[in-house]
Amino acid sequence: MSTTPTDAKAAFEMVEKASIVDDAVPAPPKTTPDVFTPEDERRFIRKIDFWIIPLMMFTYFLQSYDKGIMSSATQFGLNADLGLTTVIGHDATGAPITNNHKYANASMMFYIGYLIGTYPMMFLSQHFGITRVVPFAVLGWGAVVMATAACRSYAGIMVARLFLGLLESAVAPAFTVLVTFWWTREEQALRTSLWYSAVGMATMLSPLINYGLGHGVGEKSIMEPWRPMFLIVGAVTILWSAALFAWLPDTPLTCTRLTEDERAIASARLARNNAGTVSRSFNVAQFREAFVDYKTYSCTLIILLTGIPSGAIGTFGTIVINGFGFDHFASLALTSPIGAITALAILMVGYVTRRWLGLRYPLIMALALISATGTLLCWFGPRSNRGLLFAGVFLLAVQVAAGGLAVGLAASNVAGHTKKATVSASTFVGYCVGNIIGPLIFGASPGPLYRAGFIGSFICLVLVVIVAAVTYVTLRLENRKRDRNTGLAGGNGISTGVRHHTIDEDLTDMQNEDFRYVL
Repeated sequence: MSTTPTDAKAAFEMVEKASIVDDAVPAPPKTTPDVFTPEDERRFIRKIDFWIIPLMMFTYFLQSYDKGIMSSATQFGLNADLGLTTVIGHDATGAPITNNHKYANASMMFYIGYLIGTYPMMFLSQHFGITRVVPFAVLGWGAVVMATAACRSYAGIMVARLFLGLLESAVAPAFTVLVTFWWTREEQALRTSLWYSAVGMATMLSPLINYGLGHGVGEKSIMEPWRPMFLIVGAVTILWSAALFAWLPDTPLTCTRLTEDERAIASARLARNNAGTVSRSFNVAQFREAFVDYKTYSCTLIILLTGIPSGAIGTFGTIVINGFGFDHFASLALTSPIGAITALAILMVGYVTRRWLGLRYPLIMALALISATGTLLCWFGPRSNRGLLFAGVFLLAVQVAAGGLAVGLAASNVAGHTKKATVSASTFVGYCVGNIIGPLIFGASPGPLYRAGFIGSFICLVLVVIVAAVTYVTLRLENRKRDRNTGLAGGNGISTGVRHHTIDEDLTDMQNEDFRYVL
């Protein structure tokens, strides 16, 4: 290391004193030069990439898996056993026309719980630290998944889904903020894409795993085939919580797994973000500012609108594919490539936005248009052409990557710890609302056509394009205005020149004229 112990200690202590003590007096505006080499920084990035990213990815994989296991369980009798689906008639070919209202309600209840838990979990994560709140939440929802196997009625599954959503609400907002503590703003989009891509990986792998559990274990069990699926998956989640208790870090300023030199690097990188510092104190002014900032509503609306088709496919995907004329095994198997395209789309946009700056909002628009095309194929496609209908669902999955970009933007374009946590939580409120509306639209539309669901998804994706375009233009004009007012050259979230503020002040993006918005 090129850093001397004295330099490293001084650099770390300067940031630590200002960021951990809630009532510290802001230091005079000044800049602190980096006291490490690029190779030192690359070594540090490699360490946190191979340490923190896998923890976030597998945790989010389990969250998506545990949330979506009910969809796979429908192929093993869950709907019939709990009375979630009823046959209301038959079409001309004799195929049953089903009413999935109760099943849609059970899916919706998860997001009601998520909605209830989002802001309290945000407050707990800031006050007590992510390293405490997230592992306890994972432990709790693992127990809820196991308890779901004991459900005997519609009421039972509704209660289980409510508590599952409440506990799972701790993870995604916390991870969104955690990324901003450890990586610079230029690095954040790719890292957010990595952990967010786990939703696609869960969609890709869970049908195959669940088919094996349902047939290999369930058929040999004395209970219904779907019940062992919940028992086994819940047990795995509980075991994983132990790994999080041991290894999940909170902030670089308090992490004991870093050396003093590594903390100095992390502190300098946190200051370079120009996005405020780490604080355990809940700042009421920042909380209020989050709700008068149009960026909060822009990102929340994008995630809400993409959440409607995402929630519908996540809940009804297997049932919709089954309605195209595929048997139960084929319906489960064909869900896997949908997950693969979801994960691939998220990772590709993460790579593109890391390689070329200024493309996040344009990519959101492009992804929404691709998925809108998919809804048209499912809406107008002939029922006899199963390949075309499946291609439509395939394209519809791409828009999940647009939601992932909006999640990253919600953190990258906001400064101030409390404001950042509030905006991140608010975006996942939008995620909840979208995932509530999506299944309701499909549930209210008779299967197997679900025309109202595909029409609603098309309208939502067109609105995503409009919201993203307006926000892109507005933020671009705001960056130019700040360049003129401060004399700093900037854009795409990066400003160069002598800064007027330091990390010590924990200013929001609206207060800090040095801040530039990423596009």
